[in-house]
Amino acid sequence: MLTGKLHILHTNDIHSHFANMPYLADGIRKLKEKLTTDGDVVVVDIGDHVDRMSVITEATWGQANIEVMNQTGYDLAAIGNNEGITFPKDKLMELYKYARFKVICGNLRDKETHHPPAFLKTFYIQQIGDVKIGWISMTAPFSLFYDLLGWEILDPFSEIKNIVKNIRDQVDFIVLMSHLGLSYDRKLAEEMEGIDLILGAHTHHLLEEGEKVNQTFIIQAGKFGDYMGKTTLEYDTESKKIIQVQGHCYPISGFAKAEDIARFIDRAEKSADKILSPPVTDLQVQIPIDWERESPLGNLLAKGIREWVEADISLVNSGQILFSLPKGPVTKKDLLKICPHPINPCKLQMPGNVLKDVLEQSLDEENIHRQIKGFGFRGSILGWMCVDGMFIQYNQDLPKGKRILRIDINGQELEENRLYSVGTIDMFTFSWIFPHFRESKDIHYYLPEFIRDILSKELQSKDALIRSSYKRWIQV
Repeated sequence: MLTGKLHILHTNDIHSHFANMPYLADGIRKLKEKLTTDGDVVVVDIGDHVDRMSVITEATWGQANIEVMNQTGYDLAAIGNNEGITFPKDKLMELYKYARFKVICGNLRDKETHHPPAFLKTFYIQQIGDVKIGWISMTAPFSLFYDLLGWEILDPFSEIKNIVKNIRDQVDFIVLMSHLGLSYDRKLAEEMEGIDLILGAHTHHLLEEGEKVNQTFIIQAGKFGDYMGKTTLEYDTESKKIIQVQGHCYPISGFAKAEDIARFIDRAEKSADKILSPPVTDLQVQIPIDWERESPLGNLLAKGIREWVEADISLVNSGQILFSLPKGPVTKKDLLKICPHPINPCKLQMPGNVLKDVLEQSLDEENIHRQIKGFGFRGSILGWMCVDGMFIQYNQDLPKGKRILRIDINGQELEENRLYSVGTIDMFTFSWIFPHFRESKDIHYYLPEFIRDILSKELQSKDALIRSSYKRWIQV
C-alpha cells in the first residue's frame, strides 16, 4: 500500500503579539522545508491574528499583520472575532486587499446584499498533490455586534452542515478552520459526520497532541503565538482513505528568530509611533486612576460613557484604565496604552432595585481585586465601580447587603421599581461578572467606538476634567 501525507502548519489567536512572529516565521519556514520531502505542506491561520491593542495594528489598521503573514508564507486564513467585530466595516473590507493568501469564512455576509464580501471565500477546494481538500471556516456568531457594523452572521452549525453536504463527494478530506471555541468543536465532532479534521481557535486552549472525538481529530495551539501546530494526515494514495491523523504543538522557544520579519516589525513599530504621536490634548495637571477607590480618571470615563449614550447614569470599572495620565501632552499612543481593550459602550434599562444590588456587589473586596480574563478585557483586575449621574452614600464597614445607604439620581432618591437608563460597557452585559445584569432590558451596543475613543473626547473638555474630581461615592 502506497501512502501519502498532508502536513498542515497552523497558528491561532496570535492577537498581534508581534514579538513572537519572527519565531513563528522561522519555525514555519524550517518545518515546511523539512516536511516537503515527506509530503505536501499547507500553512494556515485560524483567526484573531490582529488585535487593536497593538500600536502596530492600530496605526496600520492591521496591514502590518497581513504583510507579516505574506512574508511568513501563509496559504489560508480564517476570520476571528478580532478581525470581524473590532474593525469598522470599511476597514475590514480593506484589511486583506494585499493578502497573498486566501481568506475563508462560511458564515459572514454583507447585511445589504446578503452575499459574502469580495475578499472572502465561503469555502475552498484545493488540489494538493493527488488529493482534494475541502477547506471550511466559521467565525464566532456575535450576531448583535456584526449587525451594528453592517454584517450578517449566519448560524455556523447550519452553514457547516450545508457545505459538508455539498462538497463531500467532490473532495477527499474536509478540514474545518474553526474560530468557534473548543466546546463548540467537540459538539460538532459528536453530532456531525463528514469532517476529518478541526483546527480550532477562539478559546485559547492548548491541545499539544490533539484529541479525537468520534471520527474527527481536533487540535488547537494555545494563544499569542506561544505555540505553532503541526497536524499530519496520512492516507492511502489509492483509496484516498485516512490511515491516521497526528498532531503536535511546538513551543516557539525551540525556534530561532527570522531576521527579515524582525526587521520589518521594527520598521513598522517606528512608523506606528509616528502615526500615533500627535497629541490629543495637553493636560495641565496629572489625572490619576485608582483601582481600589474612586478616582478622577475613572469618573471621567464614566461621565463620558453616560453622555455618549445619553443615559441617566453610568457604570464602568476602573480596571479599564491601566495607568494614570501625567501632566503634559496625551497622544493616541498614550490612550492605547492606558485603555487597550476592544470594548464598546452600550445602553440598557435597569430596575432601581437591581442597580442597587450591582452597586452593593461592586463593593466586595473579592470583586474589586477580581482578576478578569476574556470579554475583550486587556487589563488585570476589575477595580472600583466608577459612576456618573448619581451620588451614593455607603458604609463599607456594614455587613454585605446593607452597605449602600442611599442613592440619589438627578436629585431624587432611587426608586426601586423604576427603570433607569444605564450607560455601561459591553462586557458587563454578558452577566458573568455581575449576574444581576441578566435582569437588564433593551440593550443597545454602540459600534465601532471603543471606550478609549470616549476617553479621548472627555480629556479635551476642561469642564469634564474639573467635574471628574467631584465625589460620587460618599463614605458615611
